[in-house]
Amino acid sequence: MTFITNKMTKSLAITAVAVGFLFIAGCAANKSTKTAAATSKPAVWPLTLKDPATTESGAQIWAENCMRCHELRSPSQYTPAQWGIIVQYMRLKAGLTGTQAKKVLAFLQSASAH
Repeated sequence: MTFITNKMTKSLAITAVAVGFLFIAGCAANKSTKTAAATSKPAVWPLTLKDPATTESGAQIWAENCMRCHELRSPSQYTPAQWGIIVQYMRLKAGLTGTQAKKVLAFLQSASAH
């Protein structure tokens, strides 16, 4: 019985030591990876995404956002002043940024027949 207990104790001790070494090796590898990642330029991150508010035209923003809720109105249906009020009101409902709203307004006012 003592022989089995000593053998099991040795096995547990060896397993514990092996797990300890693996844990330390993993921590060391993780630390060196973080250090290397922090000092070198990332290959993929941060992604350079184009902001739709700066790349889309007023006509694109108008078509993509206004059509979600209702049929598009003809730009000539209202005067430039009326479009100013409409865009100001609808900007909040559509969740447009200030830049997007300005582009939409510029498009609608320039296309207005009045």
